[in-house]
Amino acid sequence: MRKHRAPITLRDLLGTISFLGLAVLLQGATTQMEAAFSVPGSLISTPQDSSDQQVATSGANVFVVWRDNEIGAAVFNPEIYFTRSIDGGKTFGSFQNISQSSGTYGTGNPRIAANGSHVYLVFNDTGGDFLVHSDDGGATFLPKVNLTTAFGLQLGSSSWLAAAGSNLYMVWRQNTGGADDIFLARFGNYGASFLGVQNISLSTAYSIDPKVVASGNTVYVAWSEPVGSANDILFRRSVDGGVAFDLTLNISSNAGLSRNPSLDADGMNVWLAWKDNTPGNDDIMFARSINAGGSFEPLVLNLSSNSSGSIDPAVAGRGSNVYVTWADVPPGAASNQRDVYLRKSEDAGAAFDANQNLSGSTLILSGVPRTAVSDSVVSVYWGESIPVGIGTQRDIFYVYQELSVPIPPPSMLSLSPSSGIQTQSVDVDLTGAGFQNGAIWQISGTEVTLSDVEFVSATAMKGKMNVALNAAPGGRNLTVTNPDGQSATLMGAFTVMSASALMLIEITRTDVNMGVGGGGFLSGSSSYKSLLAHLDNAEKALLQQPADLATAINQMDAFYIKIGNLAKGKKPEITQALYTTLYNDYAAVMNSLGGTVKPAQ
Repeated sequence: MRKHRAPITLRDLLGTISFLGLAVLLQGATTQMEAAFSVPGSLISTPQDSSDQQVATSGANVFVVWRDNEIGAAVFNPEIYFTRSIDGGKTFGSFQNISQSSGTYGTGNPRIAANGSHVYLVFNDTGGDFLVHSDDGGATFLPKVNLTTAFGLQLGSSSWLAAAGSNLYMVWRQNTGGADDIFLARFGNYGASFLGVQNISLSTAYSIDPKVVASGNTVYVAWSEPVGSANDILFRRSVDGGVAFDLTLNISSNAGLSRNPSLDADGMNVWLAWKDNTPGNDDIMFARSINAGGSFEPLVLNLSSNSSGSIDPAVAGRGSNVYVTWADVPPGAASNQRDVYLRKSEDAGAAFDANQNLSGSTLILSGVPRTAVSDSVVSVYWGESIPVGIGTQRDIFYVYQELSVPIPPPSMLSLSPSSGIQTQSVDVDLTGAGFQNGAIWQISGTEVTLSDVEFVSATAMKGKMNVALNAAPGGRNLTVTNPDGQSATLMGAFTVMSASALMLIEITRTDVNMGVGGGGFLSGSSSYKSLLAHLDNAEKALLQQPADLATAINQMDAFYIKIGNLAKGKKPEITQALYTTLYNDYAAVMNSLGGTVKPAQ
């Protein structure tokens, strides 16, 4: 039962009658679908006005930020509060006052993004827009940074955040002296390095409603903009971490007013939802891309399809599960009595289940839903306006649903290339399954470091192996850990080769040539040419970027067989002394390559 409500609602009067039964009676929803979600509960219920809730997820963690009056204060002093759930969004910990504002009325517009253990919050306060960063999953936060004074950024109420890898992206609307454009700022090194700002919309029209999302090294931006006599949803993507963007795509491209896009992406899937009045009143439209935003399928789905006026669309997805939420007027209710609705797709957005009324709040205005999809739970958060004398007071409520199919651990198939010489930096591709955005790598041993680790899709990641000069030759194990804590290890994934291999091959070549001039090759044999060819091939293999260890070892094995054959038989072609010298050279090279040294013949 909810608290702090007036007047008493029908649900309060029924008391012990389940929310499920009431929702079925009022909305005609299916028992199976409604039963999957919990009864709406209060995330925050205070005597003050709680609003502008925003959510982000990472693995099993859900992070929520909102604007509220300073809890316990007798005067109006809005602050930005934060809480987190470590069980996917079922229960939440204590609240943190993030803004700690010294002003009186300026704190607002909280925005949030998360990736791995990194959580980023942006908000407005007296003196500018501020960024705070947590590198321990929201347990603690570093001191806030004034983005306005440090970098000249004035984000305002239109801003939105996204995070992927070590990069942080911000978009906002800004007037350029005649029209509004959509701008994007990039930060590297987990928000510590400012990488610049660029104009994404580049339009003479008024561009508004920006959203940004990132998956791996791909960044997607959507916004709303007048096109001819209509207003459409436009979209651009970058495949290099926001450095350069593709041409603009018109996603809605219709005769109506398309506004308020919501955007999400996972692997190759990109999902867009927006409010559109083309059908004659506002409905919630949905489009998807299955090729990482290169193009969108021509079919646009109308998910609300009613005459009541649907608003506040939000989309969130993970793998094949996609959820679209919005606010709508229940059948027979007044226009100011909205509820929060949801439709779910289990095939990455190709088709959706029936509507579900999540809030079922009757006489109360529910709106601005935000959805979080964690490893094992989907949860939805919204605001409700509760009449309190003159005006309204808002509180934040939520529901959750445990996913029937748990998220599996990652698995690895191969790392390519699988070796590197001391002093080399090797770009590697990892293939497998179950990788999550924000997954981290660890390599066994010392003196081999990892950099530029990038999530590409659930089956592919990229990274760089940096091999120090004093790294011990031999195999290393690679461990991948997803944000949810599940991990997998590929034994012997990467082999370190000694940088002395090239020098030892050169010494071996010198010994062969000295054998030719010093009579080591009996009866003027020309077999030394094949020995030099094997050495040349091994050297070329090692000089490739990255080195081809397998070919180098094969060529040295061929060298070993050749010198053995030259020293055998009734008519040997090389002296025993030269054989011993060349065998010792072969053994030294093979040791440096980490290969198997065969016994002298």
